[in-house]
Amino acid sequence: MKTLPETQVEGKNVLFRIDADVLNNDGVIKHDSRIQASLPTLKYLLENGAKVTIIGHVGRPEGREVPELKIRPVEDKLIELLGTHNNWQILENLRFNKGEEENDPEFAKQLAIGQDIFVQDAFATCHRAHASTVGAAKLLPSFAGMSVQRELEGLQKILASPAEGFTIIIGGKKAEDKLPVIKNLFDKAENFLVGGVVADTFLACQNYDLGKSLIEKEAFEQAREIFEMFSKDSKKKLVLPTDLIFSKSSEAPVEPIQLSVLNLKSSEHHEWMVVDIGEETVNNFRKIIYNSKNIFWNGNLGVTEVPDFAHATKAIAETVVDSNTQKYAGGGDTTTFLKTNGFADKFNYLSIAGGATLEYLAGKTLPGLEVLE
Repeated sequence: MKTLPETQVEGKNVLFRIDADVLNNDGVIKHDSRIQASLPTLKYLLENGAKVTIIGHVGRPEGREVPELKIRPVEDKLIELLGTHNNWQILENLRFNKGEEENDPEFAKQLAIGQDIFVQDAFATCHRAHASTVGAAKLLPSFAGMSVQRELEGLQKILASPAEGFTIIIGGKKAEDKLPVIKNLFDKAENFLVGGVVADTFLACQNYDLGKSLIEKEAFEQAREIFEMFSKDSKKKLVLPTDLIFSKSSEAPVEPIQLSVLNLKSSEHHEWMVVDIGEETVNNFRKIIYNSKNIFWNGNLGVTEVPDFAHATKAIAETVVDSNTQKYAGGGDTTTFLKTNGFADKFNYLSIAGGATLEYLAGKTLPGLEVLE
C-alpha cells in the first residue's frame, strides 16, 4: 500500500477522501472525531504546498439532495479547526449523486478531472466499492492517508495478539456483520463475551422466547455453525447472557424487569423486549475480563441511547479500564460511548470505523484498500 511520503505533493492537486459522515438527522455535527482523524493528513498536504479538494458523504440520501445532509457544517468545522480556507475546498455530499454508490465510471471521471493524485483517509468507507473509494482511485496515482495507516496498524496489533488471554466483547446490532468476526477470530482469541442483538440472536436460535426483541432470523444458520465450533473446542468460551433486562419500550423504561434466561422458554413476557444484559451476566463478564491479557470490544451491550439501559455497558467499560490488559475498541456506537463517558483515553487503540473494521477483522478484502496497492 502506497503512502504519502512516497510522492511529491508540492504544486499538486489532491483529491482527498475523508469520513464526513458526522451529522445527526438535524444536520448538526454529533461528534467530530472522524474529522479530527484526517487533520494530520490534511495539514501535511497543505503545509507541503498541495491544493486540496476534499470529498466525503453524509448519511444515506439515496441520490437526491436532502437539505439536512448538506456538507456545509463539515466545511465550517474544518475552517474552525484549520483556521484558514486557503488552498482547499470541499465538494457537496457525494451521495446526492447516484453515481457515487453505483461506482459509476462517469461520476468517478468527474471527481478525477483536474486532479493529480488521490488520497484515501476514510478507512470507514474502504469496504465500499464506490466512485470515491475505488472509481476515482483507479484513475489517479493513489495513496493512503495517515488516518488509514493508523487504523491498519491498530487492527494488525489486534490480529497479532496471542490467543491465550485474548477476550473479544461483541454486542450491538447487525448480527450478520458480527458473526463472521467471531468465526474469523475463533482461532485468534480465547473468550467471546456476547451481548446486544447478537446475543439475542444466539439465544433465539436456541428457542428462547425474547418477546418483541429485535432478532435477526437470517443469521440463525451462522449462529448454529458457531455453536458447533465452540462445542468442539473446550479451550474456547462463548459466553452468552444468563440474565437480561426487559422493557415494554426500547425508548424508555416501561415496566422493566430482569429475567433469568432459564425462564425464557415460555411466552408470558411476549410484550417485552431486551434492552440490556443483567447483573449476573455483567459479573460473569467481569471475571473473564480481569483474567484477560488483551481485549477487543465492538458493539454496546444494551440500548445505550437510553441512560437507563446503558448501565451494563458502562459497568463493563469501567471493568475494562480497570483491568491490566491491552485495550482495543472499534465501531461508531462503542467509541462514541467510550468518549462521551470519559473512557477513551484509557484504551490503547480506538477504531473510528464500523463495518470496515469488522470486515477487515473478518478476513475480507476491502476494495478501498486493495486499490491502493
